[in-house]
Formats: sequence, C-alpha cells, structure tokens
Amino acid sequence: MSTISPKEKRILLIGVTVVLYGIAAVCYKTQMPNWARENKRYQAEEKKLQDARALIAARAKWQGEYAQVCELMPTFSLEQDMSTYWLRTMENVAKDASLSINRRPPSSKEIEIGGVYELPIDCKDWEGSLESLLNFLYGLSAQEGVMLDVRQLFFRPINRPGVLKGTFTLYCAYMRGNPPN
Repeated sequence: MSTISPKEKRILLIGVTVVLYGIAAVCYKTQMPNWARENKRYQAEEKKLQDARALIAARAKWQGEYAQVCELMPTFSLEQDMSTYWLRTMENVAKDASLSINRRPPSSKEIEIGGVYELPIDCKDWEGSLESLLNFLYGLSAQEGVMLDVRQLFFRPINRPGVLKGTFTLYCAYMRGNPPN
C-alpha cells in the first residue's frame, strides 16, 4: 500500500483545482459569444414586451382615436361598386385642377385591413403643369367626407415647356356596412 503524504495530497488537490479552473475557463471562453447573443435576444424580447405593455396601457386612448377616425371615414354599403365612385371623385378633382389623366388601367381589388377597406387606383399616365399637379393634390386633400392618400408619385418634364408627365397611385380608404344616417 502506498500512502500519500499530506504534502502530496495538497499538491494533488492544487493540481486538480488548476485543471478544473482551466476547463472552466475554456468552457467560459467558448460560451461567451452564445451568452452575448442570447442576452441581446433577451433584451430585444424584453423591449417588445415593454412596448406591448405600453400599447395595452394606452388602449383607451387608441380606442378613442379609432372611434374619431371611424366617424370621419366614409361608409358604403356592401353591394356598392367602389371603383366607379372613387374614379369619378378622382377624375372630377383632376378636371377641376386641369390635370389630364390619359391612361388608367382597371382598378385593383380592394384590400381589407381590420374593417377598413383600401382601393388602390394606379394612374399610369398623367400630364399637366406643376401648378395643376399641386392643385390636384390640394383638391384631393380638401375633399369632404373622403380619405384619399397619394402614396407613390413620379413625374418628369417632357418636351413641351412647363408640362410634366408621370404616374401616381391613389389609395382610397373607406368602411363597408350600414352608412350612418
């Protein structure tokens, strides 16, 4: 039998401790990027949670604003064809502003987003002066009882002086159901 002296036991204990600390250091070093990535993900999720809680806390405010917008938004029956209504509105404003809409393909399908409908109208070719374009845009914004939004507008000068040519997409927002009396 061999006996290990207390001095050898201490040296062996110190050696095992050093080896364990070395293994821990290697594991720590290899896991640091994973921990950092998970910490960033945790912080991002924590921010999302805080944002969601803030939205929930402001629910009454958002519901009040939604009710106000719903009162302003036009409401049409489910059977009514909206493309002709909005095209007539757009063409009347364009005529009043002396803006010539030359090519307008058939309207796209209406898009429903949470009870609100949008109908995009693509105008592929229009001509007019800068003043007529501005009058047209102002006329759209000044319309009563409608919600119209020009989201894409492109224009360029053509060979005739003072005349612009371009395209735009007009989005018309409305609700469907029983119109208020």
